Amino acid sequence: MTDMHISAALRTDIGRKRRINQDCGLAGHGLFLVCDGMGGGVAGQEASRRTLTRFSALADQVGRNRKTIDATFETAQQDALALGEEYGGIAGTTATGLILADTMALLPHYDDLAGDEDQSQTLWHTDDDGNAWYVVNVGDSRTYHLDRRGDNHGWEAGSLVQITRDHSRRQEIIDVGAMLPELAEQMVPRNIITQCVGSPDGIEPDYFRADLTGRFIVCSDGLHSEVDDETIAMIAAAHETPQDAVTALVDAALASGGSDNVTVIVIDVTVADEDLAGLPQWSYVKIARDEDLADIGESTLDTLRTVTARNIAGPKESE
Repeated sequence: MTDMHISAALRTDIGRKRRINQDCGLAGHGLFLVCDGMGGGVAGQEASRRTLTRFSALADQVGRNRKTIDATFETAQQDALALGEEYGGIAGTTATGLILADTMALLPHYDDLAGDEDQSQTLWHTDDDGNAWYVVNVGDSRTYHLDRRGDNHGWEAGSLVQITRDHSRRQEIIDVGAMLPELAEQMVPRNIITQCVGSPDGIEPDYFRADLTGRFIVCSDGLHSEVDDETIAMIAAAHETPQDAVTALVDAALASGGSDNVTVIVIDVTVADEDLAGLPQWSYVKIARDEDLADIGESTLDTLRTVTARNIAGPKESE
């Protein structure tokens, strides 16, 4: 059995140019999510708040699976649609973050983070228990991951991975190869999103399976629209505690202009030095529409870990 330590911190800020904060975050009981209400819609603040309220109900469930998460998204979708009807428009919000599959391994439970706090708990894990993170996403808020350094002390900035893919017009154009990312960033507005909770066209949330360990950064676009990924990685890796990391990341977004609300959660899942050698290389994989965690075979995960290990080893060998 591997004794894992989870430490997390959350910070949200109205920014320098908004009159209200339409962002909100949830952290605790194996749930770490950020919602960002649509600035161009109506009642974005209420849509994001109601969506997180629906997800907070998962805190009481021992096990989470795709069916229960899908049901939560659907309930949140109906809430947002009703809110839009009430206000005569579209009330929408993004939603992204981590959901722990099995909370039986969490000891002890702690209170949800209300903001500017740093709390921790223990997670017991065995090689065959199948526990992992669901990484979920609707919209253009993001979830990132950093690896621990080889000496298990500090974080490796060069290992930053954006797990989620933006549901945006810019990302669609990049994905189909119509434009290179550099040109799309110049030509296509960043804030045209193609999915949100509350869209009259419905939603198709993305699901990923991610190994438990590492530093995860969950944020609204108030961070990544102001601060590029390389800088996010450098700042996140430079701070040992989640609290210091979220403070520095939000401060960086504000210093870069703070044109939007910004919310950041940093979650560290670490192990002792003596347990590190027994863990596989961290990996993640997108879950297909008809799959759940149990459908992803060990051979697939082993292949992903091998590829990930090669990618991480490559730059180090060339330095």
